[in-house]
Amino acid sequence: MSNLDIALSGATYLAQLVDKDGRFKYRFDPVSGSVAEGYNVLRHCGAVWAMLEVSGHSDQKKDIVASGTRAVTYLLNQFMKFSPDYRYACIAEDNSIKLGGNALAILAMLSVYRATGDGILKTLAESLGKYILKDWKADGDFVHKRYLKSGKVSDFKSMYYTGEALLALLHLFEASGDERWLEAVIRSEDALAPSDYGAAEQSHWMLYALELLCQYRWNENYARHAGKIVRHILDFPEYRSWGRSTPTACRSEGLLAFVRLLDQGKCSQELAGLRIACLEAIDLNLGEQLRFQLDTGAFIRGGDDHRKNEVRIDYIQHNISALLYRHQLEKL
Repeated sequence: MSNLDIALSGATYLAQLVDKDGRFKYRFDPVSGSVAEGYNVLRHCGAVWAMLEVSGHSDQKKDIVASGTRAVTYLLNQFMKFSPDYRYACIAEDNSIKLGGNALAILAMLSVYRATGDGILKTLAESLGKYILKDWKADGDFVHKRYLKSGKVSDFKSMYYTGEALLALLHLFEASGDERWLEAVIRSEDALAPSDYGAAEQSHWMLYALELLCQYRWNENYARHAGKIVRHILDFPEYRSWGRSTPTACRSEGLLAFVRLLDQGKCSQELAGLRIACLEAIDLNLGEQLRFQLDTGAFIRGGDDHRKNEVRIDYIQHNISALLYRHQLEKL
């Protein structure tokens, strides 16, 4: 099977995991059939985004789009709230408003908007974007967690949320053409880049955001920032030794985003020289990732503990995204 065929198999399987109400079968043992408790709205949104992205490359995408539409309807029914008033929609789970949930909800809603043309989704996504901007901070970051009822800010920080937020704002710019979204990302990146934000964390979400930012507003400093994250991934490949599918898939996603940035053809020769090393690492990673694929199209967790055979929607999400974007490079 080609990389695209494998990605389509995973996207189709994700679509089949969406029930009639729009909720995913979130986490389960494919051998025993036992379903674990718990749910995570951020992963719900990420799974919708990934399967809709893949579906755009299929001639038979109707079922995937239908499942994505149900899943976004479930998202709106169960998790969309308004705080502090109707001007600011947000995604709240268990009284917690998390930056990553708002950001990936924007990606999910806009992916269905692109597939269906339902303008209400763009309007609601823009409202979430306004909430994100409301919580912008002078250091370029955002409030990562706030409590819905009290409005109090938590000390909680995620290494991934900031990149997710910047990517979401760029997708809002792409969908609307409204420069305020792009300018907000530039304002953040100009503050974050001097500290090499996301490099030590090997943040694939920051690489997604920087690739798209460079596409819309080229700046060599942004490309160098991306290069520092990539060098950390290349220089410290310990994630492969963990024997788990998702950490490897996430690095593949980030490296692929950087190759797309390089292929814009505007980078310095020094940065362009990383392309071969990136492709070698990507293909090594993909070979590892395929060890975790099931005949159904799902991907298991891996690792050395009791959860090694578990399927969870984000395991599928990250693996199919990496496979899709590798396919896209093959077409160039």
